[in-house]
Amino acid sequence: MAQAPTLQFADLEQIGPGTPAGNYLRLFWQPVMRAQDLPKGRAKPLEILGEKFTVYRGEDGTPHLTAFRCAHRGTQLSLGWVEDNNLRCRYHGWVYDAAGQCVEQPNEDRPFCDKVKIPVHPTREYAGLIFAYLGAGPVPPFRHYPDFDLPGVIVADPPEILPCTFWNRLDNDHSHVPWVHRATALRKGRNDYLVMRKETVEETPYGYISRRAVAGEQVNFKDTAYFFMPNARQFWAPTRAKGFEGRNLGDTKMTWTVPVNDTKFVAFDVTHTPLLGKEAVAYAASRAAQQEAEAEDRWDLGKSILAGDMTPEDIPNDIGAYTSFAIEDYATQVGQGSIAGRGVETLAVTDVKLVLLRRMWLREVSALKDGRPLTEWKIPTKPFTVVHA
Repeated sequence: MAQAPTLQFADLEQIGPGTPAGNYLRLFWQPVMRAQDLPKGRAKPLEILGEKFTVYRGEDGTPHLTAFRCAHRGTQLSLGWVEDNNLRCRYHGWVYDAAGQCVEQPNEDRPFCDKVKIPVHPTREYAGLIFAYLGAGPVPPFRHYPDFDLPGVIVADPPEILPCTFWNRLDNDHSHVPWVHRATALRKGRNDYLVMRKETVEETPYGYISRRAVAGEQVNFKDTAYFFMPNARQFWAPTRAKGFEGRNLGDTKMTWTVPVNDTKFVAFDVTHTPLLGKEAVAYAASRAAQQEAEAEDRWDLGKSILAGDMTPEDIPNDIGAYTSFAIEDYATQVGQGSIAGRGVETLAVTDVKLVLLRRMWLREVSALKDGRPLTEWKIPTKPFTVVHA
């Protein structure tokens, strides 16, 4: 019998149903939407992991994820109405409950609701995001990340949607910082972004730990990042909200990189800041005012840079540093193109992190494909900020 071909890195780019990488991602709960973007009583279309769905929030506030189309005539269900925790199709008024069961067929003399059911998927709301489990097998326990269960304020930034493979963000390295972000660092006086960085990395029971060194010396534990397989990363950053600068206040940040389809991904960024009461409310309002205002035009500038109509040095100075950094990341990551399309990479010693990540992914996806045991990743039970306090 001929042996199945060995998986290559480029094979991990396709994430639709039935693909090796897609099957692996579907073993885990994935964020699919920012919670605040789904009001009560509203339904919206959603594309994630190469599939289309309908996401809606019941009138009691519970989020639901169900089929994209009505089982009757295939109309987009998000066009319909939310009634209690049910969803009514706009085309002919068929109603589906939260379990996907058809419960009403107006104008049918002999309703056959009991024979009509559409797929639904489990959802959870956590850390300002709506998560869903899209796999076919038993639903795994929902993951909690201890640093985000501490007292404080959690802010979910506007999702970043980039037209390139999720790998272009997932295996981004730290040595890019003084080059990709040079223009913004010089414009904003962020000399800390101009120093050369190197990383050491090692596999852990939850994924990997990476430690950043500047001039050969690790500064402190906040130069450490934690990667949780398959696609979540936690690290620390100085608080960037206006009015809270200069207080030695730091954000614990988590980012999930989730494929929308084979050529587009969405990044969900969430921060936890140790503020309570009125300060927490003021901090969240400050962050939202700046982030939401700049979310609309940031990718237009990224596209102009890629087209050669402007350079990162031309980004207007009134745009905040964080958004400017995001625009620069957009240009470089989208500019990489697809894995297969970029040709053979020439990796170097500074690429140790992405080499480990790709190796881990290929190992796990190959095991799943071949029916071999998978690593049971274990999320720590103690917050890293407490462990290092």
